[in-house]
Amino acid sequence: MSALDNQNPVQDAIVASLAAKLPARHVQRSLLLDYTLEDQARLKAGIVCVVSEGGGNFANYRGREGDLGSTNVRLVGFIQVEADAAPEETEKAELLLLAELLGWIHEPGDRALLAPVDAIYPGDWQQSKQLEHPYGWLTLALDVR
Repeated sequence: MSALDNQNPVQDAIVASLAAKLPARHVQRSLLLDYTLEDQARLKAGIVCVVSEGGGNFANYRGREGDLGSTNVRLVGFIQVEADAAPEETEKAELLLLAELLGWIHEPGDRALLAPVDAIYPGDWQQSKQLEHPYGWLTLALDVR
């Protein structure tokens, strides 16, 4: 990623690319703080929140200060299954969303939507462990360059 005045274009590009690649999901930059108050139809479809966690790793040599860095982005997905579904259905829904997110990283679709992003590398992920059934969530770390 080349030097930018701010990181907003990176976040916006990820949202646009994800929304185009996963049209059945709802993609947004704001993080849900209480998903139990969210519209159930949106939760059943799945909501993906794109959140910046910081960044760094700049080139920082003469003439390139603050250039060629990376941004740490976290994708936070929320999902709801039917209340009478078995708890493992929550886990299955989370893992399906994870597979779609990893598929997007592998093949993001229209590369023009991702400008100014050069590369995205997946990192660690976590999930709800079925603790909040019928609600589920997962997070996926991204190294964006």
